Amino acid sequence: LFTPGVYQSITSILITGDLTLDAQGDPNASFIFQSSSTVGAAAGAISPGPHTRILLVNGAKASNVFWQAGTSATLGTFSEFQGNILASASITMGTGATSCGRLFAGAFTDGAFVFDSNVVSVPGHPNAPAGCQ
Repeated sequence: LFTPGVYQSITSILITGDLTLDAQGDPNASFIFQSSSTVGAAAGAISPGPHTRILLVNGAKASNVFWQAGTSATLGTFSEFQGNILASASITMGTGATSCGRLFAGAFTDGAFVFDSNVVSVPGHPNAPAGCQ
């Protein structure tokens, strides 16, 4: 469970299982995760099987969550990711992975996106799935 704030890792960030972000009732709460290396979500099985999820509770919004990768970001198969990714190099999404948030690759280098049967939604957009804010 994480509350609003800035979190830094001098190595990689790898999310496995469920990660809960709790805004504690503040609709403007911000969560910033910075990695000197990679940001990733572990691969899993298609729902209802076990897979990585980011859960937003008590007013948390994907539009107020930021993931900064010093190199690249990889969202494993069938992971459910929330938040904006800013990757220095590339962003790769495994088969069936979904993301509610904006994706920016190549912030400092030539970037690349690699997608495979994915859904990426812009938070708050009229066509975004329910709960993607």
